[in-house]
Amino acid sequence: MKSKPLTLYSKTVSYCFFLLLPKPKKKTQPMTYSKQDTKNYVVIRPCICLLWTVILAAFVTAAFLLWPVDPEIEMEKLTVKRAKVHPLPPLSANVWLSVAVKVHNKVLCWMELAEVDVGIKYRGQKLGHVETEGWHVAGWGSAHVFGDLEFGGLPSPEVAHFMQDLGKGRVQFHTAVEVVGNLGLFFFRFPNIFKVKLSCEVLVNTKNHTIINQHCIVKMLVIFYISIHTSVMQV
Repeated sequence: MKSKPLTLYSKTVSYCFFLLLPKPKKKTQPMTYSKQDTKNYVVIRPCICLLWTVILAAFVTAAFLLWPVDPEIEMEKLTVKRAKVHPLPPLSANVWLSVAVKVHNKVLCWMELAEVDVGIKYRGQKLGHVETEGWHVAGWGSAHVFGDLEFGGLPSPEVAHFMQDLGKGRVQFHTAVEVVGNLGLFFFRFPNIFKVKLSCEVLVNTKNHTIINQHCIVKMLVIFYISIHTSVMQV
């Protein structure tokens, strides 16, 4: 028997399979490159969004703090100090009043109140007005403006009603408060002027010198620039 050909055939088969092993290495290289690209893209995008969010938040905050807003005005006190009747014809009366107005600043900018005017009426008859100036209100602060008013010559048709209301302990007045001023921030004064007029129906308790109730309406609110106003006047 011959056995040599079998030995030569087995050696040839063993060398053929080792040449295919390095081929899978080529498939892993594109996957590694794409992961790096994806990672860099995800890191850059949140940074840009965060930057725009911070800028937008800063702009909204600055607009909220610095945007000019009309001051809040409140008739804080109205007191009838005393009244004197002149019985000799023509019948008349003198009335002494004391008023207190609260001006509240609702923004960061300070306010310079150039004029605070308080007018008082009784049953449509003007008793007079109090005017003051030079009040400074800090940002988010308040100012209390006080004034005294003396009116002489309440006409005879109203004297009887006024004395009757004093006897009841309740007197109703009509008040008109007008505030004019400027806005500023730190050492800078803005070139604009605000003007607010508040009209109130005030019921006063003359016994304990308190306000029972009041109904107020803002009648006029004007914010204008001095430069624009001046140019119109020149034309």
